Amino acid sequence: MKIVLVGFFVLCVPALSWANIGTVISVKQGADVTRGGKTLPLRNGMEVLSGDSIVTDANGVVQLVFVDDTKIAVGPNARMVLDVKMLRGNRKAKSFAVEALGGSFRFISGKSRKGAYSIKTPTATMAVRGTVFDMWIAPGNQSAMLVLHGTVQMCGLGGSCRSTGRICSLYATSQRGAVGRPVDQAMYDKAVVSGFPFIQSQKDLKPPLQVDVEGCSGESQPAPRAKSDAAEPRRSAPPQRQVKAAVAAPPEQPDPVGQFDRPGDRPETVDDRRDTGGGVFGSGGDG
Repeated sequence: MKIVLVGFFVLCVPALSWANIGTVISVKQGADVTRGGKTLPLRNGMEVLSGDSIVTDANGVVQLVFVDDTKIAVGPNARMVLDVKMLRGNRKAKSFAVEALGGSFRFISGKSRKGAYSIKTPTATMAVRGTVFDMWIAPGNQSAMLVLHGTVQMCGLGGSCRSTGRICSLYATSQRGAVGRPVDQAMYDKAVVSGFPFIQSQKDLKPPLQVDVEGCSGESQPAPRAKSDAAEPRRSAPPQRQVKAAVAAPPEQPDPVGQFDRPGDRPETVDDRRDTGGGVFGSGGDG
């Protein structure tokens, strides 16, 4: 029996490369990337891949632009891990997860849907709703965020959540897993000076990562809207309540960011009710 081969079909499937999720647009000395167990120095123009772990030393600053137009600046003494999955056929992310493990960052969300973004630190998770904000993961495992545009909801490990869309609003986690804000102007300024280098100066940032920070710098008073958010005085509790708290609660160690209020320390305001409703993490209340 003779077999004649009269033709054959070759199924050609375009090679889909989803590994490249962005590009390094600027590197200041002292920044490395670890991928596949190998550590390499970062350089301008290098591709960023999902799974990359980026680390900076005391001098390092890295600026990244992703294919969905998300932008991240990584400050000195920082470390983050990227886990990004792109959608087929377009330049948006199906999921855009950032694990910020230490140091200072600026995050500017891109064209992906709001629900695609998730940010996790050792002490908090953040829901991003089309936003520009800076964050600081401080020594001693405390996390802080300073909102510059849009709305962010921060939830602590204890289940407490706070949400704000007010310019220059600053929130941080406590050792008990709550989320609070500075009790006075001095604590606000201390946090800005200690952990938010891109608020103090944007000279190291490329134009895509420069934003309006007027009124947020520790060198000047926050804008009026932010001042009421960041500098509202603590309400004095009745004497009996103070004594009871002193007996029942063990003393807390000082938080690196400074002294922040706790849920229940102040009355709910109209702005709080406006900013905290709904979202990825549930009701968004103070817990």
